[in-house]
Amino acid sequence: MNDPTTTDLVLTAAVLLWLLSRQLRERPLREQPVAGLVLLAIGAVQTGWYATVRPLSVRDGALVAASLVIGIALAAVRAYTVRLAVRDGRVTRRGTPLTAVLWVAGLGQHFLIDTQVAAGLGAVTVLCYFGVVLLAQQWVLVARAGAAGLRGPSRAAAAAAGLPGR
Repeated sequence: MNDPTTTDLVLTAAVLLWLLSRQLRERPLREQPVAGLVLLAIGAVQTGWYATVRPLSVRDGALVAASLVIGIALAAVRAYTVRLAVRDGRVTRRGTPLTAVLWVAGLGQHFLIDTQVAAGLGAVTVLCYFGVVLLAQQWVLVARAGAAGLRGPSRAAAAAAGLPGR
């Protein structure tokens, strides 16, 4: 397992499984996206290290940026596949099978860039990608909850918004 590609793939699979397990369980909706920030920070450090060892072309940067833009768009769509509810006075979120499919599709499009950019760049930027798209999804979810009147949620607000409550 000393091969960087194998290590990157194992790390990517582990993070994807962790994200999916979190996405598909009912959890409180938090406004402070700690996981996304941590993944983005680690990914930015990895990407920066890679760029110092192997200078990137403008084309490489543009393709990675395009992948992030596509990922953000998919994150916005994915956020609408997540169910919001109020449980015990708190807004909760729970992804659906379509949420998981969109996560895999987004990751797949990110790895497609690996065929067109400097060797290994797609794998090196994957944690950065996960962080950016997780932050985008979280922003849309918080905006949805706010638009539904669920900031400082109550059962009355949930009922008025047509969301299930306990």
